[in-house]
Amino acid sequence: MPENPFLQMLGAQIVDWKEGECLWEFQILPQFLNSQGSLHGGVIATLLDVACGYSGYFPDIDGSEVRATTLSLTVNYMSKATQGSLRAIGRRKGGGIKTFFAEAELYDPKDYNIVACATGCFRLRGKISAN
Repeated sequence: MPENPFLQMLGAQIVDWKEGECLWEFQILPQFLNSQGSLHGGVIATLLDVACGYSGYFPDIDGSEVRATTLSLTVNYMSKATQGSLRAIGRRKGGGIKTFFAEAELYDPKDYNIVACATGCFRLRGKISAN
């Protein structure tokens, strides 16, 4: 997995990553809560952004350095989260060689309650194969 100090600080970890899909897990900690005691919207948007972005590429066997840059992201907040762990699953939905579209859901793995969802457009950077 590519190094990302920001995600390391958040403690977000990849659970499963395959071509077209990436699943992340995240533990809610007190420092990530807003003044109302629920997970901050910026953290939610970050997790959805990362899930979408990583779904758009998968490291080649030769270890190519490809990354996704967010061009646009629309987030819909559906319910609050205050404690425990969350999962974010991103899925690539289409696109071309350099630009792709993805969607993601952030949910509680215990009851599958959706906290938020997002759609976005992303640009691939680095060595991109036409396969």
